[in-house]
Amino acid sequence: MHRESAIRNTVAVAAAAAIIAGAGMASADPNIQTPGVDDGVPNCAVLNARAAAGYIGTGAPQPSRPMDENFAHPPRDWCNTDVGYSRLSFGPKGATFSVPPTVQGLFPYNNAELLAKPVFEPGQTMAMRVTGTQQIPTWNGTTGWGISNRSIDPLGLEVAWFMWNGSAGFMGQASQLLTTPLFHAFAQDMPRGFFMMVKKAGTLLPQIVLLDPKLLANPHDYSIKLDKEYVNFFVDGHNVGTFRDAPIGTWHDISGGPVPLLGQMWLDSSYWFPLPIPEFNGRWQSVDLARYRQGPSATTPLTF
Repeated sequence: MHRESAIRNTVAVAAAAAIIAGAGMASADPNIQTPGVDDGVPNCAVLNARAAAGYIGTGAPQPSRPMDENFAHPPRDWCNTDVGYSRLSFGPKGATFSVPPTVQGLFPYNNAELLAKPVFEPGQTMAMRVTGTQQIPTWNGTTGWGISNRSIDPLGLEVAWFMWNGSAGFMGQASQLLTTPLFHAFAQDMPRGFFMMVKKAGTLLPQIVLLDPKLLANPHDYSIKLDKEYVNFFVDGHNVGTFRDAPIGTWHDISGGPVPLLGQMWLDSSYWFPLPIPEFNGRWQSVDLARYRQGPSATTPLTF
């Protein structure tokens, strides 16, 4: 019922593709997350032993430190988890995440994604200026930005992010009709549309609160302030949600390896509830991350 719980299927597809294609060390479309560089940014190369242990992060997390990135050029402190025929580009608009029309990206899953290598910790604030989202409400797929520990263990997964999950197709309509009562039984909103999602390791059910999708019609500064107990969400400096049981970043995978929190943003072409279902789209879709900042909450502004 959340995005990362279904990454197992993506990893399996990508691994099979790598075997079939006999992939080497250099990356090219379709990206299947083997070591190499794609669109100017190193692959996170998540197809490794850590994936089997339940972790699909950067591979080599760096100590937490302040960051301020405008993405005018391919960034040094980030890696990509692109899959399929998606694209990343960098320039005056920042980082642009693009996914092709279905007929131009014939792959089970197309995903454009960036992960920050320096970890994110309680006591810090993350701010992201997100633009180019005007057409997202008519896109069949998901996009999101915020915090995750990149665990694919449903119990160990931690997130605190803004997310769009949309589908004009049959599965979107059917899932909303059939599962909305279940979410309401747990006093949660159905994760379809634009929403905030929070989950702490050791719990199975995320906390979900819907946001007005009209926010996507304009650029905004989205911020997340993480404390040891609470996490606060802001849009243009205004608080839009406060959640208890915040992520803390201390989980370990089954190999004993750490699973820290980090900043990320993505755009993909699948509807993510109840399963990662590839959707049809007749156009290119893109979103932009114009600026990213993280640092101690006492000194990190909520807006740019």
